[in-house]
Amino acid sequence: MTTLSLRRALAGWLLACALGGALLGYFALREQQERFLQDSSIAHRLLSQKTVQHDAVLATLAQLDQPPPPERLLAGLRPAMPQLLAMGRWQPGGWQGTSTPPADIGRHASLAARRHLPQALPAANGGYWLVDGSGWSLLIDARRLLADGDWPPALARISLALPGGEQALLARQPQPVPWGWPLGVDKRLPAASQPFAFHSRRVLTLAEWPWGRWLLLSAGLGLLLFALRARLQARTQRRQAQEQARLANLNRLGTLGEMAAGIAHELNQPLTAILANVRAAERMLDDEDERASVRQALQTSAAQARRAADIVGRLRAMVSQPGGGGVAPLDPQPLLESLLRLRHDELAGRRIALSWHNASPEARLQAEPVALEQILHNLVQNAAEALGNRGGRIAVRGEAQGAHYRLTVSDDGPGIAPEVLPRLFQPFFTTRTGGMGLGLSLSETLAHGMHGQLTAANLPAGGACFTLSLPLAESST
Repeated sequence: MTTLSLRRALAGWLLACALGGALLGYFALREQQERFLQDSSIAHRLLSQKTVQHDAVLATLAQLDQPPPPERLLAGLRPAMPQLLAMGRWQPGGWQGTSTPPADIGRHASLAARRHLPQALPAANGGYWLVDGSGWSLLIDARRLLADGDWPPALARISLALPGGEQALLARQPQPVPWGWPLGVDKRLPAASQPFAFHSRRVLTLAEWPWGRWLLLSAGLGLLLFALRARLQARTQRRQAQEQARLANLNRLGTLGEMAAGIAHELNQPLTAILANVRAAERMLDDEDERASVRQALQTSAAQARRAADIVGRLRAMVSQPGGGGVAPLDPQPLLESLLRLRHDELAGRRIALSWHNASPEARLQAEPVALEQILHNLVQNAAEALGNRGGRIAVRGEAQGAHYRLTVSDDGPGIAPEVLPRLFQPFFTTRTGGMGLGLSLSETLAHGMHGQLTAANLPAGGACFTLSLPLAESST
């Protein structure tokens, strides 16, 4: 791993960790905010229930004709309502209660009677008096409205705006908090006699950041990045190895091209001499008794020699100038008949039947005759070698399909191994002992030079099939 790539990987990891941390923080903030709002609503509802109970107690006391003494009433109510500090009743004859009455109790009782609504009066130490029009009064300690265990866990600071001023009911978070994300809820209690403002506050600090999840995410991203980089390195190394192998094959092909050019130059004159001598022998043997057989053999030799000269000439043209010959409209029938005639005796001796069927006799394809002949000879030769000495059948078929003419060469041999199929057209790849692995590679190159395509596949019933697809001539479309 180079220093530059290491820095890039580290920078990518840090960026991913920062983005992941931002997302985790955002969702954690949303979660904390929703929980805070929910718990604040719960606390508001609990305090509202408490204040409504005060009104209910006063309404009940007002209905009593002969109420017990305030001391007995307070002793009975405090177990359920620990916020009650004192209670009493004011009448024109005076005050009767468990503590001293609030100042100006008579006027406030008269005001509550006229308004049909208990009046809240300030008291010391975070409390307030609730005076009813019937004269009954309650001294309430707001700090005891809820026990410590009744406050929801997501709350930090709760306060009520009482007649005597703001009173803190819950203080889990000290003030002031130097830095953080503030949350707040402001409502009023629904009790008509005690419409105190309810305030809930909380500041989210760095201590509440999801550090554990962020560290796990960072570690996971690091492992993922390491695995991804290792995979990319392996892929790069594999591609480099393939490219080096391809360049090596190209160098070998270049060397082979130079050798082929020299061989073509050396063989051209001997092949021409062979052709001239065979034709002379053909003329001189006209009077012999076996001249028909001799003529047949000599004609075959002449045709083979002529084909060899054409192939060598084309090989020279390929090496000296790319493109070699040129394509032209071609009738495949004469070429295939020549192929059958040239290979018949050899294949018959190996108990191999070679057949040809042209399903589109009127079709003409765009091809270079020598190149097409060379491809078909290579395919027939490969099929014969696959059949070996056990005999079999090789079928050549031609048919126009759409804008192409397809030539197939199939056999009933053992077929092609699945692991061999992907590498079949690679230069220098062969499964035969002593083979060079250039026949199919050269055939594919010749097919591409004629704007065609050569493919291979196994037949469902057994055997292999090679398909050569070439463009149709314009007159055939």
